Amino acid sequence: MSVPTQAELYRPILEILASASEGVAPKPLTELVSDRFNLSDADRQDMVPSGTVSRIYDRTSWACKYLKDTGLLYYPPRGPREITPQGREFLDSHAGAITNADMSRLQQANGTKADTTDTSSDSVESSAEATPEELMEQSDRQLRAKLADELLESIMKLTPDRFEQLVVNLLEKMGYGKGEAVGRSGDGGIDGIINQDPLGLEKVYIQAKRWSSQVGEPEIRNFSGSLDAKGAGKGVFITTSTFSSNAEQTARNISAGSKFIRLIDGRELAALMVRHGVGVVTVSTYEVKKIDENYFAEDV
Repeated sequence: MSVPTQAELYRPILEILASASEGVAPKPLTELVSDRFNLSDADRQDMVPSGTVSRIYDRTSWACKYLKDTGLLYYPPRGPREITPQGREFLDSHAGAITNADMSRLQQANGTKADTTDTSSDSVESSAEATPEELMEQSDRQLRAKLADELLESIMKLTPDRFEQLVVNLLEKMGYGKGEAVGRSGDGGIDGIINQDPLGLEKVYIQAKRWSSQVGEPEIRNFSGSLDAKGAGKGVFITTSTFSSNAEQTARNISAGSKFIRLIDGRELAALMVRHGVGVVTVSTYEVKKIDENYFAEDV
């Protein structure tokens, strides 16, 4: 099964701690939770976007924090998690799953808030399916998708020459070498060349199609023929649209031989431009910090 949501962890955590003879540290608690849900090795190793901890560890930690905010759990910094008398009472009196609405009511009764992203008192409800870091990841994906649409709209307004220069600039930014746009020189259907070494002994040839219609198999075969005419073994075909399934299969077949053709469609083109800072500027950045456990270690 997939990693349970934060809300799905509330009751299992309370039940695990209620049956424990003493407090349970964060990592062992995560293992017990994982066992309770019969998580696979892949699910246990699934990491949060930052890659610092597993997703199940992150969600268990946040669930514990909210349970602590409501008074159902107690734990000191770096200490084991323990269920409180209030937690035992709530567990005995509350049948079924513990929802985010239940948690919000408990917070309001205790006069506390979940101090996560400094939002309103219903911050737990807004995190029903994700931790704050996961919410940031979702927002980032939404912003990147919107930016990709805007980039493609802007690219379609470029002249063919300017588009060819754009793809050359992108490949340069990606570290493939020094490039030049040659499309208007009538160079055998080649729109750009990347020299991968200072002497130009290793070259990557580019074809760039600023199209709204799908690129089909004939265009891939024509590009392969252009590579043959140059005695070249590497080519990148970039389009603002998409490739047909036949075009993709043809590229795979060709790449299984003596040449290699890499296809980049409009979505990947926009994503690469964002990642390598081509045609975009940074307007704001956010830092995500965590506790420095070494600083608070007792032997410091």
